[in-house]
Amino acid sequence: MSAPDALASQAALIQAIDRAASAADAAAVRSMADTAGVQPATTPALPLETLARYAPADVRSHLLAQFGRALERSAGPALCRHLVAVIADPTAGLPDAVTTAEALAVLLRAAPRGALHDQAGAAATLLAEQARLSTNRLCRRLDQPDFPDLRSISLDVLRLEGVRWVLGILGHKAALAALSEHGRRLSRLTLKHAAATITAFVAKPDLLALYDNVAVVSQVDNLLTVAGRLLDALADGEEERTPFVEPDDQVALSAFAAALNGLAEMLGRIALKSVGRRDVTPGLVTAPLDQLRFLRQFTARLGPSRPAEFSTLDDTLQRVTRAIALRFDEVTATSGGKVGGATDDADPLTTQARAVSRLLSALS
Repeated sequence: MSAPDALASQAALIQAIDRAASAADAAAVRSMADTAGVQPATTPALPLETLARYAPADVRSHLLAQFGRALERSAGPALCRHLVAVIADPTAGLPDAVTTAEALAVLLRAAPRGALHDQAGAAATLLAEQARLSTNRLCRRLDQPDFPDLRSISLDVLRLEGVRWVLGILGHKAALAALSEHGRRLSRLTLKHAAATITAFVAKPDLLALYDNVAVVSQVDNLLTVAGRLLDALADGEEERTPFVEPDDQVALSAFAAALNGLAEMLGRIALKSVGRRDVTPGLVTAPLDQLRFLRQFTARLGPSRPAEFSTLDDTLQRVTRAIALRFDEVTATSGGKVGGATDDADPLTTQARAVSRLLSALS
């Protein structure tokens, strides 16, 4: 059996021990241990008939007494090394990061002290440090004047969440707290930079600012990942609260919502001036309509725990959308057309009607 296969078998064995609740489970564990080449301790194994009278917790204790020390020596250090490797590269092979962490946690609980605790602590500290370095690189990129690379940032936030999950399984509170701060700091800086990009467009809506603005607003899923991290942190009380002072995470979310609200107002004004007109390039009409739709998708998917400022944004979106739809109906009725009535794709009103329809659907 190759080393990766052996480690996967040992991790599966550890998990089977942790789930064992009956004599039948104990028999299966002993068979798995024999297949994996894990030698039991010299303590005599209790007959299955005896284990059948044991409570589930006592069955597990006996199995750990049988195989725990051998697994700690043979699998413990390898699990620590593999955990670091598989988080850095998920294709590093089985077991996956969560299975590795769960198996390691079982061994750590079985032996409250010893070398394995030091090794697992070192692995947890290394994971937190690697995450910090990655986050710092992205934070430095946020200092650049261009719009933020939201895809890279959202992927890093998700990766940090994966590492946080693993550290939570291991119960390494110090590394977990450090990692929590890294992820929240990256999310706050990202929203701050995105808000600055949006505010710059609202203040001076030239074509260059429009490009940056579209690049930010259209990335709904990535924005949700970043904002969702701060919403989760607020819900879980990760940031230490100070009386009469808003948490930094709350401030970042509220400021971002305020920037989006200003953008919604401006996009509404642009759309009201251009909808229903055949003399305006279709793309210039549909662009603000699509951005309003992206904003609606974002606010709707944030969920009920979103700050109050996002409810204000939602009200703005409802108001401007109704005004745009009414304006489009009025203008097309006056010019002899109607919403959705055009069949010629070359007619600018057909493209506009579809964009208005998509926006209305997002609000329903």
